[in-house]
Formats: sequence, structure tokens, C-alpha cells
Amino acid sequence: MPPTIGRCLGGGRSNHNECLSCDALYSGTASSLFSTQTPRNPKSQEPGQKSMGGGSGSGSGCGDLSPTSIPTSPSSSSEHLPPAFADYVPVLSPSDGDSDGYSVCDDPEAEALLYGSRLQVQDRSLREAKELIRRYNPGYWIEGVSGTKAGDYVLPDITTLLLVGPRGAGKSTLVNRITRVFDKDDDHFAPERAQVSYNSKSTGTCFLREYKIPRSSNGICLYDTRSLSTNPEKDFKILQHWMTKGISHGQMVMWDTDDDAKIKNLESMGRQYSCLPCKTRKVNFVIFVVDGISILRSIDSNKKEYMDMLHQTFMNPFLSFGDDKPAVVVTHGDRLSFEQRSHVQNALAETLDIPLQQIFDIPGSDDYRTDMAVLDMLRYCIQFAEQNFPLKLNYLLEMHGRETLTKMMAWLMSLDAVMDATIVFLCVVALLLRVSDKFL
Repeated sequence: MPPTIGRCLGGGRSNHNECLSCDALYSGTASSLFSTQTPRNPKSQEPGQKSMGGGSGSGSGCGDLSPTSIPTSPSSSSEHLPPAFADYVPVLSPSDGDSDGYSVCDDPEAEALLYGSRLQVQDRSLREAKELIRRYNPGYWIEGVSGTKAGDYVLPDITTLLLVGPRGAGKSTLVNRITRVFDKDDDHFAPERAQVSYNSKSTGTCFLREYKIPRSSNGICLYDTRSLSTNPEKDFKILQHWMTKGISHGQMVMWDTDDDAKIKNLESMGRQYSCLPCKTRKVNFVIFVVDGISILRSIDSNKKEYMDMLHQTFMNPFLSFGDDKPAVVVTHGDRLSFEQRSHVQNALAETLDIPLQQIFDIPGSDDYRTDMAVLDMLRYCIQFAEQNFPLKLNYLLEMHGRETLTKMMAWLMSLDAVMDATIVFLCVVALLLRVSDKFL
């Protein structure tokens, strides 16, 4: 059966196969929030679709390549449909010579009702995912390994996530995109929080800025930073300072390459921050932001300088917490086709030596799948941040005290055994002496 042209949930006209993949995506994510799925390469987006991120975006098309939002097969859908529409579920048709055909519903009324049912499932799953982030407080997801509990850890006032990345990666844009997920419910007309640089003449973010997620929340905060230089060795000192000494709102960031005029200009710009008693926060986890377009250009031109720079920066030991390396966010995917986005993620996974589940494709488009990718990314970062909270000193002393006491008891028990053996030996010697006196 040849492919049928239908209406995609994203709003555009596309091959019905893509639409069915998109439908399966929505129903699949409804039953399991933040689930990890096996990635595959979907078809490219049909030109002409628009999204909020600019260009011919993929934000409103079907087949998002986010590792946590990969379309599943229609048969794997867990969406519970009304019995009346059971016959209209898309089923793969084993036609000769064409394995992409589907048998679909031709009843417009049934299709509309099925579409409304999917929208309800999407809305419910999105609300549940948002509520999970809204309820979060530091220590909420501590796993309690080795018999520990939340009270045994040094919990921060707020879990701090640090955004790092090269110039033009989209760090400020990411802050606005994450905020917009929650502003849809709280204040739909709220302005963007972070100022975005749109050309190379802009100075960019020169002062560390703290953004609570959601607004006025006490659970999570993001720190937008100044763009890293193209030389990872020059970034080493500032990254070491941020990760060991902490960060604070309004902190000025200067590179060794800044001349005196630029430093003086920055000091004048930051005069209002000098009087602010901003609290220094310890970084709990890192989000490494990269530009998908720049990566694709580097791959196509076969110039490895940009990818090598990303690799060296990502492998900076101060950005990792033990074996836990930063989460990676790919931006500007709304300006790339599906094949290009898949190509970028696979290249990143190979270059950075990380699984695809650690890479989150968050374009500038405003749709359900991008919102879920944002919530997936936040959940991932919080989970790994809590795994690396330090233990309290009194807990360590208590644990060491128990170990020391156990060792002392074992030593005393062994000493008692030696003393008992010595007493028995002396008794035997005394008995032998008495016996020998009688014979003498």
C-alpha cells in the first residue's frame, strides 16, 4: 500500500509515515516520563515548515532526534484508546516492495477524536513532568547508598547548574527556552530573562547571571557564563576557579586576552554589582552547550579544530564529578534537517566518548517534544548532582568512629586470646615443675 499523505501533529503537510512516527512518540512518552529509547535516523523534514527558532526548523515537524524523544514504532505505543477506535490504530502493512506503507483511518471524525485523545495524553504527561521539577528541593532524589539518608549529606540552599560553552553556542537562548516551559503556565506573556547576542560585535555575557528555574523557585538555578575562548588552555584557570571557589551573581569574567581598555569598560559596566551582597554558590553539575550548526560545518568541511576544541574543553577534569561528565545540550537544531541533527549527535557522541542518552537536542522551537526534552535534561542534571553531594563531617566521624571501635574490639579480643594462651602455658609449666620436684 503506498504511503498516504495526511496531516502531521506538528501542523504541516508531510508523508504519513512521519506523522505516524510522531503519533507514536506522543503516546510513548505519555506512559513513561524521562524514558530512554534507542535512537534511529528519521526522515528529513519537508522544507517550508516554520518554527520559533528561525529558518526551516524541525521544531514543529515529526521525528525529533532528542535521545529522550526518539519516535517508537506504532505497535509499541502504550496509549489507551477507546474501544471504538481500536480498528484505526496505524498498523504496518506488509505490502510487496514497499515496507513503509500503513493502513490508516479514512473517517475524519474518528481521526479528529483520536487526535484529541493524543493531545490529552500529551498534556497530562507534560503537566506531570513539570510538577516533578516544581516540587523538587535539594535532597529530594538522594538515593541513600551505603545506608545513608538525606540528612547525612551537606545539602545546598539551591541546586546550581553551570552553563558552559563556546561563543555562539546558545547558552542565553537555552536559559530563555527552559524558562518558557514553565512560563506557559505561570505567566504566558513574561519577557525573556537572558539577553541574547545576535552577532559577533556583541560583548556577550560578561557577568555571571543567576536564573532560578522556575522563576522564584528555591530548587534549581542556572548560571549563564561568558563564552569560553577557542583555546582550552586559557579556559583552564577560570574553570578551575568556578568549580573550586564557587560562583556568584554579577561576578565579572575576564580572560587573559582582554586588553586594558576592555577590562576598564567591564569594570564600569559592573559597578552596580560591586555593592550587591550576592551569595557564593557551589556548582553542583555542569551543562555543556554546543551549537549544532557549527558542529555540522566542522564535519562537512573536514576541519577538526572546532571538534578538537570541544573535546579538550569537555574533558577538563574540573567539569566532571568523579566519573560523571557534564550533560551536553545541542542548540539551533530547528535550523537543521532530521538527518543533520542525527549526524551531529552521533559525531558528538563519538568525539566526546559519551552515550547518546547524555546528549539533549533542544532547538528553539516551541512544541511539546522540545518541552519534554528540556524537562528530561533538568531531571538528568539534578539526579547526577544529588549523587555527588558531599557527606556531613559528623557522619564521617561517626562512620570512622565505628570502624575504629570495631578494630579496637577485634584487637582486644585477639589480646584476650593471647593472654588466655599465656595463662594456660604458665599453668602447664607450674604443673610440670611440681611433678619434677616430687621425682627429685
